[in-house]
Amino acid sequence: MFKPTYRITDYFLQTIERIASIAAKIEAKKIKFSVLIKLQTEALERNVHSSTSIEGNQLSLAQVSALDHKKDVSADLRHKKEVLNYFKALRWIISNYQKPLNKSSLLKLHSLVVSGLLIKSKIGSFKKKQNYVIDGDGLVVYTPPSPAKCRKMIEELLLWLDRSGGIHPIIASAIFHHQFVNIHPFSDGNGRVARAGAQWVLYQRNFDHNHIVALDDFYARDRQRYYDKIQQTRALDYDFTYWIDYVAEGILQTVDNVYSRIENISHGVGTHIVITPKQEELVRLFNLHGSLGSKDICRILKINRSRVNQILTPLIKAKIIKKEGRARATRYFLV
Repeated sequence: MFKPTYRITDYFLQTIERIASIAAKIEAKKIKFSVLIKLQTEALERNVHSSTSIEGNQLSLAQVSALDHKKDVSADLRHKKEVLNYFKALRWIISNYQKPLNKSSLLKLHSLVVSGLLIKSKIGSFKKKQNYVIDGDGLVVYTPPSPAKCRKMIEELLLWLDRSGGIHPIIASAIFHHQFVNIHPFSDGNGRVARAGAQWVLYQRNFDHNHIVALDDFYARDRQRYYDKIQQTRALDYDFTYWIDYVAEGILQTVDNVYSRIENISHGVGTHIVITPKQEELVRLFNLHGSLGSKDICRILKINRSRVNQILTPLIKAKIIKKEGRARATRYFLV
């Protein structure tokens, strides 16, 4: 049975206290809806850019954003596919995070991450051959458990997660992240699924309920340190203490960055708009789909084209939504 070893350090307690303090200041800001949408979009794009770049993806943040706005960029086709897949995966999590994180949802998450990148037999299924973690010099730095062992280990990890309701969300998320990487249950895509799953755990436990924290930015800024911290835990016979402290440090930095960003962009947003329930529902749809046409909006919200224009016009004027294209080719995006 999986029983992680770790200590609650003074550093961790001080860090979560500072996180809670900043989170309280963010809540007290009563963020304007237009600012919140901007923060959500930025966090999503940064998480996609950072998590894929950790795995060697060469696209810039600007290119990642362009792809999400249905614009083509000059880049490797595989790298573009990795980015588009990860957008789908994170949006699927945002739609489903209140559901259990179980074996079925993990396989679904994997299929979204690697769709079109692996042969069909490897998509959404556990590895059938031994895999290895190789560094930039081509040397094996870690040999994960065998295919025969990994299924049981995943089941034990998920059982532990299901029973860990009394544990701080950051601890639960950090341990899931690391142990999933240790098990390495898929032939490819393990790092991306681990980081996405760790976000799922935070969301499910009501941490970052607005989805405005881009934690993967922290990992990507010093990728070598991220790898070193993973290896350190293994070297310490899987004592997760320092890994948990590291993840907490990342969340503190990221939450602090969010607060600074709110301070900066709030001053530049002068338009005040009272959002109707239908408009709020529409904005949530944009967060999930990236872009929509009038026909899509009519179908999903079950309203006519005239009503679509009534809902969209105030959002466009408030610079929450922008339109591109003409006539039937018009698409709408979050700014």
